[in-house]
Amino acid sequence: MARVRAVDRRLFLLIEIAARRLSREADARLRAEANVTASQSAVLFLLLRRGERRLGSIGDMLALGAPAVTGLINRMESAGLVLKRKDTSDRRGALVDLTEAGRRAAERADQVLRGFNAELDEKLGEPDAAVVYDALTRLAMDRDE
Repeated sequence: MARVRAVDRRLFLLIEIAARRLSREADARLRAEANVTASQSAVLFLLLRRGERRLGSIGDMLALGAPAVTGLINRMESAGLVLKRKDTSDRRGALVDLTEAGRRAAERADQVLRGFNAELDEKLGEPDAAVVYDALTRLAMDRDE
């Protein structure tokens, strides 16, 4: 039997379906166990690891447009997870940083996602998990859009 070429495998569709399913599962777990959404946890992790960020930088890192980032950060600010303040070096911009509640939520979310990642590693097996990790990292880091 002839091997199916990659272009015939509908890679994009399979990646899209898998990403949506995984995202829904992760979101449900994060809501239940850490009281944050998957999108909120991504912002929390970014701020926890890299410190205060501009709204535009958050959007760039998470591949979100300006309106999506603004709405997300406004909801997180209302929930007490982040503080937003004017950027004194750019009056049009805003800087975002974690609150103590945001830091605690980030730590809980990290535990939830570590467990989720361990389950994925186990399901895929180490060799396949490494291949998937490498492939998705290349795709996620490709900025030649």
